[in-house]
Amino acid sequence: MNERNQGTTILLAESGSAVRDAIAPHLDKHRFQLALAANGQEALRLYEEVLPELVLLDSGLMLPDGLGVCERLRSYSNVPIVMFGEGVDPETVVRCFELGADDFVPVPFEPAVLLARLAALLRRAPIYRRSRVDETAAVREAAKLTFGNLAIDVGNYEVTIGGENITFSAKEMQLLIFLAQNPDHIFTLEDLYTKVWGAESNGDLRTVMVHLSNIRKKIEPNPVKPRWIHNVRGFGYKFSSRHTPT
Repeated sequence: MNERNQGTTILLAESGSAVRDAIAPHLDKHRFQLALAANGQEALRLYEEVLPELVLLDSGLMLPDGLGVCERLRSYSNVPIVMFGEGVDPETVVRCFELGADDFVPVPFEPAVLLARLAALLRRAPIYRRSRVDETAAVREAAKLTFGNLAIDVGNYEVTIGGENITFSAKEMQLLIFLAQNPDHIFTLEDLYTKVWGAESNGDLRTVMVHLSNIRKKIEPNPVKPRWIHNVRGFGYKFSSRHTPT
């Protein structure tokens, strides 16, 4: 595990030092590199400098606030974002997910549990990975899913609608890819949580619903009457391959 993490950089943006002091020894033990920012502006600047593999973001950050930093990063990057905070109300947590956060960790937390969640997210969301140079054109083409005007390039983590690029968070992208790779198959919320977030990511199933809602807003011409992602009442959700553009 340690060798695999060597060179993996986590950007921690925190208004204080409590989280840093709690997790820094654990990250160092597992060979992660830690970049530190004390406010929103510094976080955005450091992101451009170090290009971290994951961002750990304080929801109470200022100048701009944590939500603003999350929204800004998500406007141009699919880097995994984990937000944290103490005494945060449910509406703010939901807002974090709506702006593109991949996970939310309440403070206080067990450092070992947080480390496991970060590792699971990094393992399931290799956002910077691109098609290997030794892949054949046929293999790369097979990694592209096309449904009408919706095209999903699995190898490059890119989605276009009618040729226009659509930006997704890491978990939104992973959830969409999973559904699109299993078209017309119905999955419960529990199924989707286990497949995308992982059994070790003990969390709220509402997280899945928020991400599904975000995906619909981005790919559906009319989210109220979806073309692609359907709720099969009493069973779960499915990605439909049978609908054609209208």
